[in-house]
Amino acid sequence: MNPKRVLGKYLQRSHRFPWVRLRGRRNLIIRMDTTNRCNLRCSMCSMRLADKDPDRKWHDIDPDLFDRIASELFPVASVVGLSCGAEPFVNPEFGSYLDRLYRADVPVREVVTNGILLSPANIGVLLESPPTSLFVSIDGAAPSTHARIRDGADLDLITSNMRELISERDRRGMKFPMLSFSVTLQRGNLHELPDILKLASRVGAVSVGVVPLVPYSGLDLTGETINPDSPEVSMQIRTATDIASELGLSFNAPSAPAPEKLSSCPYLSNWVYIDPDGKINHCPHWNTADPLGDMS
Repeated sequence: MNPKRVLGKYLQRSHRFPWVRLRGRRNLIIRMDTTNRCNLRCSMCSMRLADKDPDRKWHDIDPDLFDRIASELFPVASVVGLSCGAEPFVNPEFGSYLDRLYRADVPVREVVTNGILLSPANIGVLLESPPTSLFVSIDGAAPSTHARIRDGADLDLITSNMRELISERDRRGMKFPMLSFSVTLQRGNLHELPDILKLASRVGAVSVGVVPLVPYSGLDLTGETINPDSPEVSMQIRTATDIASELGLSFNAPSAPAPEKLSSCPYLSNWVYIDPDGKINHCPHWNTADPLGDMS
């Protein structure tokens, strides 16, 4: 199953009322977090640095602020991701925000999670107001590798949670959410990439997306970075591409940018990232201390 092909069938019509064709231009891509909290401290995550910030305030988005964002921006958005750098299910109000997104008829609705909190109750929340895609962060095919990178996270538990989600979704006769793996590729998991694809196929995922590790200053991970053009990495990517083709998975592999494009940024034209305080930037990697705008 090609997830892009499946999504394409639905993008121009209301998912709640399929006989209604959507009108108006939707050019905006929104990534946002409804909380700045997470239940893990992964090896490459800036949350580890935030823990050392005495001025850091851990909190969830104000419901009135979310309503304003939804009212003003969702009607012109083609894509809304309700989680980006934090874990959405630590916010007890996340289900209501997911429902608001669903009712806004945004064509592509995405959620990113580490999978630990995909309990039966939260699976129910997802299926009541389903996103089109659920991305689960998987950084190892071996439980020990995933645990080392993902702060001791139990890969067996996460795998069981994903299988339960797919089983319940199919039992209800639903197409969404489509399950995808999100992999932060680094030296410590590079050689497990083919097995990560096999794991994705076994649990019912339709795609695997891979992004190279970008080390934050202060986390001492420069030795874990990879070069997508190196022979070692290229070989693993080719092997993974072949395996994905055999398994019928969509595989989004990393690639090194062409030299003439090094100065360009794909986020500048139509992307925004909104943090739980309503601050707006082009992406989470922007200098968030100096935001471009404020919705609060």
